[in-house]
Amino acid sequence: MVVRNAGPSPGATLPRVPLPDLAYRLIGRFSVSRFDRFLHPLLYRRMGGRGITGRVLGAEMLLLTTRGRRSGQARTVALFAFARDGGWVVIASRGGTREIPAWYRNLEAQPQATIQIRGETLAVRARDLDGDAYEVAFEQAATGYPGYRLYRRESPVRIPIVLLTPISAAP
Repeated sequence: MVVRNAGPSPGATLPRVPLPDLAYRLIGRFSVSRFDRFLHPLLYRRMGGRGITGRVLGAEMLLLTTRGRRSGQARTVALFAFARDGGWVVIASRGGTREIPAWYRNLEAQPQATIQIRGETLAVRARDLDGDAYEVAFEQAATGYPGYRLYRRESPVRIPIVLLTPISAAP
């Protein structure tokens, strides 16, 4: 007798079971390590954003390249991203720490940047979200990656949320 039930049918989605808080803390701390800041963009580029470098824990990954506000050098970081309003929302949580990430400070100084999403590279303009748009984007992001709820609860600073809009589509 052969049993052919090898999992859900194609196109079916499995219910997402949140990880324990400790797992999100570890993910957050690893994501701000020098090792990850070097390794993740390298792997993402080599794999073209496919596989585990492209979609992780319910979130799309992208590479954001900004200009250093002091050095003027290109700085690239891998971030979770969520499609919204013709662009991509990114959360400047820095793993729930009290520090605002350098990439966010770079965007404050120079809102034009580039992103690589899968095999496509786009020029984008960054805009901070606030009010209702902030809350809606946060809920969308926290649904995709529940660790953001923990980071928000534990961070002593307001976590910035940024919409990256392709420049050709920006108002």
